[in-house]
Amino acid sequence: MSKRRYQAVLNRQQEMLMPLSVEDYVSPNNVVRAIDAYVNSLDMEPLGFQHSSVSNGAGQPPFAPEALLKLYLYGYQQGICSSRKLEKETHRNIEVMWLIEGIRPTYKTIANVRSHNSLALKAASRDFVLLCKELSLLGGEKVGVDGSFFSGNVSKEHIYTEKQLETQLSRIEQKIETYQAALDEQDKTEDKAPLENTTEIEGLEKKRECLKEKQAEKIALQQQMQTAGDKPVSSIDKDARLLSKGGSTTAGYNVQIAVDEKHKLIVAQEVTQEGNDKKQLYPMLNPAQSILQSSNLAGLADKGYFESSPLKYCEDNGITVYVPIPAASKRIADQGRLTRDRLTYDKKQDGYICPQQHILKRYGKLRVINNKNHMTYKSLMSDCKSCSEKANCLGKNSKVKQLTRWEHEEVIERHAEKMKQTPTEMHIRSSLVEHPFGIIKQRAGIKHFLMRGLEKCRGEFSLMVLGFNFTRVLNIIGVQTLQDYCAQR
Repeated sequence: MSKRRYQAVLNRQQEMLMPLSVEDYVSPNNVVRAIDAYVNSLDMEPLGFQHSSVSNGAGQPPFAPEALLKLYLYGYQQGICSSRKLEKETHRNIEVMWLIEGIRPTYKTIANVRSHNSLALKAASRDFVLLCKELSLLGGEKVGVDGSFFSGNVSKEHIYTEKQLETQLSRIEQKIETYQAALDEQDKTEDKAPLENTTEIEGLEKKRECLKEKQAEKIALQQQMQTAGDKPVSSIDKDARLLSKGGSTTAGYNVQIAVDEKHKLIVAQEVTQEGNDKKQLYPMLNPAQSILQSSNLAGLADKGYFESSPLKYCEDNGITVYVPIPAASKRIADQGRLTRDRLTYDKKQDGYICPQQHILKRYGKLRVINNKNHMTYKSLMSDCKSCSEKANCLGKNSKVKQLTRWEHEEVIERHAEKMKQTPTEMHIRSSLVEHPFGIIKQRAGIKHFLMRGLEKCRGEFSLMVLGFNFTRVLNIIGVQTLQDYCAQR
């Protein structure tokens, strides 16, 4: 052993006088004191937590939902999400012992809280956002919206497309036929050597029955797919989907958040099955506006959120949105042809004017395209036939220029003009909304769901958001300030 002098260490056999209570082990500014104060300020029964109502039934009394919510909030703050790991913390972590006052629930009891209280967990997360508003921690003027794919508690191999199911069923049927043919062959030779063939026949029959069970499972999945509208289905988590972005595929869910600009607190969240973000802009900004009670709310999102109908919903409800417009005509532009944006709509004539000053007039009746009413505009064949730019304008087999116009196209035109005048808003978006996902995924290490089923995953994500917001608030105002406010609340 080295003779170098080091810091003195504790003698493991020396008798010591320990502090008289667990209270002495928890410092005044410890995060568990803030968790304790906040959860104690909640009325658990209106939030919908199980076992929160008065009951004098027979049997062993349940654990208080307040204590189990405190345990989960502490766990998600520390990146400890597993119910088994949380159970271990109740035995060895002095902070947890103080927080839940020495109770030791099993991992199954802990898991049931998260599994059976999805709506209550969403309500608790929303309650904390309202508390942030009471503390003037929300600006209420600008929010960023973004989405991220979270892996579900399912592997890609257990999510099937129609083509995959058909291929697997075909293979199973071929194997069943092979085993059936072998059994038929054995039947022919059974009279000659019955005792020798018995074991082999039983083995073939067992394999055939196993394949028939698999076949029944695949057929049930096919029926489920038809009911769901030919969407991919999962044999493990029926709500999980295969989501693709940037060349990579995730088996899970599309998670959405709306983040307030003032302190980067999450004010609204959702878990969806959608493979893209096109329909998510208004469904995220609407609850954010409801919570913030803002009359001049601005929403920022990337080009993946651009869709005409949500833009109109936002405009109708007084929400200003900043979403880049994707280059929809890029393929046509790459061919050197005239793109739509080079034509000007003339409201008086109800027609489009091309660069050669020819007019495309409204033609025919309204057409329904993607559940939206569109009007068709066509040029005169005589104008296009004699036009010098014909080769750069029309398609290979086209004789006239034709395009469609949404009945509320003015919404998109106003949006395009607004985006030209405010080019810096997108820089704000990236610094605003990508921060929470980075914290949740990297610092807390939460990149996937432990629950199965859409509603249960929504409840679990509410815990993730509550843990993130709680940590942010403590960093902004401190433990003591939050404790004092919760005591008054």
